[in-house]
Amino acid sequence: MNVKLSKLNRLMIALLMGMILGLQAGVFAQSRVVINEFSTGFSYKNGQDFIELKNVGMTDANIGNFTIVTENEIIRIPGNTILPAGGFYVASATKMIAAEANSITISLNDSTAKLVDGISGKAVNLKNTSIESIVNATGKGSFFARKTDGDCFWQMDAAHTAGASNGKNGATASLQISKLVAMNTNCISGKVNFTVENTNAASFFTMNYIIGFDANNDGKFNTSDRFEKGMDSSAPVVEINNLYSTGSYKVMLEPTSGCNQQVFDFKIDPCITMAVKLKKFTGSKNGKVNNFNVEIETDADLKELRLEGSFNGNQFEKVSNVPFQNRAGLQNIAFNSNPTQQSYFRIAMTDVNNKTTYSPVVRLSVTEQPISKMSASPNPFNDVIQLQLQAEKSEKAVVQFYATNGALALTQTIDLMSGHNNIRLQTSQLQKGMYIVSIRNASSQQAQITRLMKG
Repeated sequence: MNVKLSKLNRLMIALLMGMILGLQAGVFAQSRVVINEFSTGFSYKNGQDFIELKNVGMTDANIGNFTIVTENEIIRIPGNTILPAGGFYVASATKMIAAEANSITISLNDSTAKLVDGISGKAVNLKNTSIESIVNATGKGSFFARKTDGDCFWQMDAAHTAGASNGKNGATASLQISKLVAMNTNCISGKVNFTVENTNAASFFTMNYIIGFDANNDGKFNTSDRFEKGMDSSAPVVEINNLYSTGSYKVMLEPTSGCNQQVFDFKIDPCITMAVKLKKFTGSKNGKVNNFNVEIETDADLKELRLEGSFNGNQFEKVSNVPFQNRAGLQNIAFNSNPTQQSYFRIAMTDVNNKTTYSPVVRLSVTEQPISKMSASPNPFNDVIQLQLQAEKSEKAVVQFYATNGALALTQTIDLMSGHNNIRLQTSQLQKGMYIVSIRNASSQQAQITRLMKG
């Protein structure tokens, strides 16, 4: 994956330049205001229509002198109107917005007449990438609203939620993102991963993001803090590295579609240091075993070394203990482990005070078995999958499905016959998504591995 690095230390210079130039607009640069809901046919209170704006961004937005343009009128927002991050602004229309869905056009423009957001129910605007189409809005009613705040999916309803969140009846966002806050790497820096869990994850990429660091630690994000923009085109994970090792952050993710924005808060806690210094940690794989070499130096009373493995480089579990001779001093340790499904490894070092620190992560390539040994169809699969594999003798084997976050999703025991096997598995209990499938028979420590998608 092409990792986009967040070098926030560069923002010190940018921050100073902003102060010198007096960039008052900087406080609003990380905001994002969208048309979130509106009514048609004079269906709102007092026989009027309304347009609701939502700030789905990270900081407050000055929407003073913004204009909302409909087919029948121009609504000007009073000067110096501040829309807080996460807040709503409801504007009333004195003239009907539209009588029919196919005649709807609404645009939001800033004080310089630059388009901020636009929606249209007209088929003629379908190819206009700067205007969001609501031609495919579902449901019935006079009120149009995004499925959830900022969502790309529009729907019609007989009731409105003007001035409040759109998420009715437990509605979930079209874009599903999970967050995994990073650990410190040798107490130097941190990272964070955001994984798009949708089966069509690639359709949301390239993913743009703005990351903010609470520089003055006041719990607010404004011009006193530091921001950086970036993008990641490598689905399904947005990975941001080289963050300060301690502090509070806020991130806004936005697909190139211009909707489905999501904001996340996270914190990197202080790193616990200990008197164990890692000199070297390397690994290799020869097909039969994983070979590792560790060189450490410690002034503390070393209690435990353990090897930990991961499927994705983020969530680790113990693989084995690492033998060591001396509890202090310089020592070089060579050891090996049986092959596992994991391809990322690190060393956890714990002293007698139960303080633990971690080595950098090493990655050993996992080679999928040739189709002649194991194959699966169809791919993508639904509720049934066929496995074809060769077995040297009749015995039991274990089939395991791992999600991309490393969680074990399904385990089934199968009976193999000597020779060719065609195994039919029920997978209805699996959610849609990508899985790492492992098959291990009783007489072998080496698993056969492949990757499959449930559609």
